[in-house]
Amino acid sequence: MRFLGMPMGFYEWHVCQMYVIFAELAGHSGLRLHASPPNPLTWLMRMFDAELVIEDHDLHHRRGWKKSHNYGKQTRVWDRLFRTCSPRIESVDANIDYDNPVGMPIL
Repeated sequence: MRFLGMPMGFYEWHVCQMYVIFAELAGHSGLRLHASPPNPLTWLMRMFDAELVIEDHDLHHRRGWKKSHNYGKQTRVWDRLFRTCSPRIESVDANIDYDNPVGMPIL
């Protein structure tokens, strides 16, 4: 990271790795939650329907590698541009229960 102008010590690197592990576990968990990875531009992604939620990666694995879609891991921007974005089945606004949020403790 020093080469890119972003010097990182062990602890900064460790926090980044924990973020990656969290995002990977959530994406492969199969949970039926409307949740997305932490991103400071989430509000902008929602405006263009490019926000990635847990269901998107789950849909990526449903049809096999020949008919796959939803390749993005953090956003759906590239899937929108290359038309590999598939519609969500369960995480549509009508199905989301905002009255029962799921809490996630930091520690």
